[in-house]
Amino acid sequence: MAHINLENKLAKIIDLPTLSVVANNIILITQNPKSSALEVGMAISQDQALVSKILRIANSTFYGFPKEITTITHAIVILGFANIRNLVLTASIVDMFPSSGGDGHFDREGFWNHSLACGVTSKLIAKRLGINNLEEVFISGLLHDLGKLILDTYFSEDFTRVFCMVEEKEILIREAEQELLGFDHAAVGGIVADKWNLPPALIKVIRFHHNPPLANESMRMAAIVHLADALCRAIGMGNGGDSKVPCINEDSWKLLGLSRQRMKRLFSEMEKEIANAKALLALVE
Repeated sequence: MAHINLENKLAKIIDLPTLSVVANNIILITQNPKSSALEVGMAISQDQALVSKILRIANSTFYGFPKEITTITHAIVILGFANIRNLVLTASIVDMFPSSGGDGHFDREGFWNHSLACGVTSKLIAKRLGINNLEEVFISGLLHDLGKLILDTYFSEDFTRVFCMVEEKEILIREAEQELLGFDHAAVGGIVADKWNLPPALIKVIRFHHNPPLANESMRMAAIVHLADALCRAIGMGNGGDSKVPCINEDSWKLLGLSRQRMKRLFSEMEKEIANAKALLALVE
């Protein structure tokens, strides 16, 4: 019932953001295995600001390529479709919800720092588990809390009440959301991600990162982001909206099967990799 009510509420928001025509087109093209680098390049070239951002990022220390990448087609060939799609998606969403935005109750800068930390940590976990699609895991971690940005922008009064309850009762932000609103940021993010035609696995992670078993075939990716979120909260990376560390879902923990030794190595890598990745946010803003 709450889900239907949420759908109705979101449908009534006239200025609910949509991805730009260019970004939407690039997402669709890169999801088609028959597409060529030339087609992707032509789509990106419709937005010269986006071309500049992608070239800046491709030549940044985040990727560390030895030779300068001078054309968008070269960037596509070097980075691959998944990377390009994720860069376009990141740049578009950061444009819509910059770190300086919001009404002050929700720490946007802290939010993006936490999201970036989750993306990096998710990628590190996936690497330890021998997963190949690391960029897909990174973008899932980066965008897992998309719903909080929607709540901050379009439900700001309600979201302020959520923060008051979080402080008063010392509870998790999603517990306050469910109590006051009847839904949480994960549900909001899942619906918006679906409206934006994002990849199905990414939609599942956004929707079920607090309860990975419900993500079905995308459970492992959701479990990775779920664990990364808890780890980043535990060491105070950015601001997730509350000061508590959520419990790790038991099924997710079993599925990932990370040993104590692996976890120790993970913690030692996190800080260095997160510092390196901060350049990415600076370049897309």
